[in-house]
Amino acid sequence: MGTGPVKALLLWILALSASYFDFRWRKVPNLLILAGAFCGVAVAAWGGTSGLLRGVYGLLLGAALLFPFFLLGGVGGGDVKSLAVIGLFTGPSLLLASFFWGACAGGGMALFYLLSGRKANRKGGLPRPGKATPPTLPYAALLFLTAAFLVTRAAI
Repeated sequence: MGTGPVKALLLWILALSASYFDFRWRKVPNLLILAGAFCGVAVAAWGGTSGLLRGVYGLLLGAALLFPFFLLGGVGGGDVKSLAVIGLFTGPSLLLASFFWGACAGGGMALFYLLSGRKANRKGGLPRPGKATPPTLPYAALLFLTAAFLVTRAAI
């Protein structure tokens, strides 16, 4: 049996878990990222040395793709760590597709917020009077969901 169905199942578990936390609190717990990294290393190692190297390359590429945006304040640290873990599961080729479609989904959600006049909030509640809270989006959730979809599609 190949690693495709196992990767898909684990990514869906991570995607649903990360989505819950990211949509609710706009934060992905480090323990969830660590568990995902542990599972990602195990599945990558299941593919032998080449699978492990492909996973590590995906992890480094995933972190490198979002790190500049983190430094500019455009994304949070959980988003960077999430894309790195996604890269561990997908390797570089599906990582780039996940990143592209996740960015499209994030742009669509941002456009929806702009057009609807809704305000996104870091804590999921209403902004306090006199306190400006920067609008945020559940970007890690979108990245995980697109990666889970693409890995499932590739495994079928």
